[in-house]
Amino acid sequence: MTKIKKHFEKGDVIITNPEEGHFGIAVVLSYRDKTDRFLPMCHIAITPLLFTYEVSLEDVDLNGLKPLCFKRTMNYIKRGKSVQGVREDLMITIYSTRNKAGLKVIGNIDTSSVYNGELLWEPQENKFHFGER
Repeated sequence: MTKIKKHFEKGDVIITNPEEGHFGIAVVLSYRDKTDRFLPMCHIAITPLLFTYEVSLEDVDLNGLKPLCFKRTMNYIKRGKSVQGVREDLMITIYSTRNKAGLKVIGNIDTSSVYNGELLWEPQENKFHFGER
């Protein structure tokens, strides 16, 4: 079932096209109705899956469907000493539910196996990714 929908719904599995001849997979993790300040919004997880052909849902290993994780080394001062730490951020971001780019939806799944953590609707200071491990 590949189709272009006007609005994304929770559980939609989306084909992205980041570069000519390459196709990625994203998953809509949540949905929020319109508010006084915002149109309907959703959290979308960008996965590390990349294909050289336009996939169907049958081509995707649903057990391995997880958000892309970035590991960053950070330097900071703690108790007067320079400390180096590693932070992991998940590629989960907030989007309008409107499918402005005309991306194809290849199916709808239960999202609890993709990501089951807290999803915030308000941006966090100094934070690009909204999911954190």
